[in-house]
Amino acid sequence: MEGSIRNLEQGLQQDTHNVSILWQLARSYAEIGNGNTATALMEQLYTDKPADPEIERELFVSLCLAGNYQKAIQLLPLSRETGEVLFYEAILRRDTGDTKRAITALRKSLSMENFRPIAWLFLGELLAGSAPEEAETCFRTAIRQDPELHVALFPLGKVLLTQNRYKEAYEFLSRAHRYFPQQDAIIRDLNEVLRKMPEPAREQESPPVQRIIAANPPKVRALNSLAQGMPLVRIGLAEEQTSITVKTGGPYILRLPGERPLFTGKGPEQLWAEMRNGKLFLLDHAKKTLIIAAEPVALEYQDPENTTLLSGFTLEDRSYRGSIEFRPEKAGITLINILNIEEYLYGVIPAEMPAYWPTEALKAQAIAARSYTLACLGDYNRDVPKEKGFDLYGSVLSAAYRGVNGEARATTAAVDATRGMYLTAGGKPLKAYYSANHGGYSEDSRSVWGMSTFNAAVPDKLLSSRANPLPLDELARWIRERPRSYASMPDLHSSQAYRWEKWVAAEEIRSRNAADGNNIGEILQVISRGRGISGRINEVEIRGAQGTLRIKGDRIRSRLGGLRSNLFTIRSKLGKNGKPEYFIFQGAGWGHGVGLDQSGAAGMAKAGFTAAQILGHYYPLAALR
Repeated sequence: MEGSIRNLEQGLQQDTHNVSILWQLARSYAEIGNGNTATALMEQLYTDKPADPEIERELFVSLCLAGNYQKAIQLLPLSRETGEVLFYEAILRRDTGDTKRAITALRKSLSMENFRPIAWLFLGELLAGSAPEEAETCFRTAIRQDPELHVALFPLGKVLLTQNRYKEAYEFLSRAHRYFPQQDAIIRDLNEVLRKMPEPAREQESPPVQRIIAANPPKVRALNSLAQGMPLVRIGLAEEQTSITVKTGGPYILRLPGERPLFTGKGPEQLWAEMRNGKLFLLDHAKKTLIIAAEPVALEYQDPENTTLLSGFTLEDRSYRGSIEFRPEKAGITLINILNIEEYLYGVIPAEMPAYWPTEALKAQAIAARSYTLACLGDYNRDVPKEKGFDLYGSVLSAAYRGVNGEARATTAAVDATRGMYLTAGGKPLKAYYSANHGGYSEDSRSVWGMSTFNAAVPDKLLSSRANPLPLDELARWIRERPRSYASMPDLHSSQAYRWEKWVAAEEIRSRNAADGNNIGEILQVISRGRGISGRINEVEIRGAQGTLRIKGDRIRSRLGGLRSNLFTIRSKLGKNGKPEYFIFQGAGWGHGVGLDQSGAAGMAKAGFTAAQILGHYYPLAALR
């Protein structure tokens, strides 16, 4: 960034009114948190082109973010009154003490652009003293729109406390304290709740071992003999569990893997698996011990149509095909589902892609997921350490998987229609990555993870390819302008997947990194360090009052406040002390952005492309087998 800025400044010395250089310099200074210099450059642009509404808007936003409100007020009213402009006017009014006009501007802004979590937070803060019930609605809306907006938890807890709703106040204040443990104001309000309600009513679920399940796991149509020759996969459903509740779907067998049965039982029957003193205990419905083992124990059925219902490790009870392995480890039970790859995909595809989406998109997803799964089975391409005893995680760490509960007729049909089909590259199954939405351009795996996986960067089918990454000002404009693409088709993508904006408090970034052992003090700058062809950031540098931290790859999203992707630009909102109060990330896409774009695939399928054509577009270096 610094080298880029030096080159641009040299160019500006030779051509002081070059619009392109001025735009790029302004955006670059904004990216590194130097809002005053960015604003000065925008003022120069505005002097040269006062009738350009985009320059006028950008100057107004820059002035508001830098806290230069006197000059910002002089620009009002802007030639184009949008929800964004009204939002920044509200910030201006709020920070200059004009609460009434700030509230009016926020309400008008939200009537034009309802999805703006930070605006709901600010409106709630302004209303908290005079209209606590309305403020509560605002805070809850902000959290519903952005569950990662943790700074809304404290004011919500506080406004509930003023209404003497102690149980709810305790819940949100406790959550706020979890994310901001050093904030004295949160601790004071928590103590006030405890004084007024010494033992807050907190619902506690009974331990899973005490729970009785009335429902029976369903029977399913099994592939049975067709499963012969299909690879078996081992899916890690949970780790470090002290107790698991089990409901068998029919007559069952308990055995050490590969050995004769240790116990046979009738079903449906409820069982419990527990860890005691480093040993695995399996108990029957009467709590009688059936097996004590130091080795893995498998629960199997002779009838492949039977399933097993498991409870205690997810929010919902889930049933699974195949067999279940209870693997005792020092930290607790590892729970593994063993089944053939096709029946595994029955539970993956509807968890990864809505079953009502076009058939050809479902088929493309099935082939991509099968390819990814096959690639993870060998020792050469594992994501899961071999010592864990399973091939893939039963979560988005590998692929979303909900077992029988998530199966749907359309996605099962897509798996059956593509049975055995997969992608290859380099003579092996392709590790075919996919994500919810690539925002208009996917990224090469080398840029995201530093390794080649034959997953190349490609633009959306409706957009142009690039020879080089876009300059920062053009990237910011590309994100703002929301170009039409197959990834942005109505009803085929989440409203905040293709384009999004997220405000993250500087204190939250400090707290997130401190919780991971990197306390670098008050956050002063967040700087991008390198971008891929799509614009995704390879690395960020976080500068604090007490040190500097570098973060790469997927960790960037979580460390900066739960961002949807690494494809974003950075700006900062200065507080009254002249230091960053919020960092503003304007971005595109949801997920890592490598491989198949699920929304884009659905858009292509709706437009008439086949599964093979969709896969050929997103995986140009692979062949379909």
